[in-house]
Amino acid sequence: MIGTKAADQGNAKAQNKIGDLYCFGEGVQEDKILAAGWYRKAAEQGNTCSQHNLGVCYFDGEGVEEDKAEAVKWYRLAAEKGFEESQHNLGFCYAKGEGVEQDKTEAVKWYRDAAEQGYAPAQRALGFCYEFGKGVKKDNELAVMWLSKAAEQGDTMALIFLKW
Repeated sequence: MIGTKAADQGNAKAQNKIGDLYCFGEGVQEDKILAAGWYRKAAEQGNTCSQHNLGVCYFDGEGVEEDKAEAVKWYRLAAEKGFEESQHNLGFCYAKGEGVEQDKTEAVKWYRDAAEQGYAPAQRALGFCYEFGKGVKKDNELAVMWLSKAAEQGDTMALIFLKW
């Protein structure tokens, strides 16, 4: 049994950590429902990481019923605070029309926010946007620049695409 004293007293960081333990089965039996519950407690207090994690739970339907619009809500809260993974995921939601109306220009905005922070998956996504003219004017130089930044961090898909 894990200690939950700090989490039970409302400590959002502790709540998020316990959510992680249940999510990944570290030291406890994996339990996505408990993970989502702990993430929610912390997310409702404004914990950015938990807001992102709860968004992932809703997007994937892990521990909660799948609800893309609810995922977008939680991603947006974290993304607006500069959390690059949520910015990338929110960009993906806009690019694909998952939980929001499809808007490739809005997707590029969120990808760019994350890419400028050095988040490789967003750099790759932004590179693809420039390569194929999705939400931005097609620009091969910018496509190569962003894909190269992702590849330099070991992003295999970006590296393969650049070699292709």
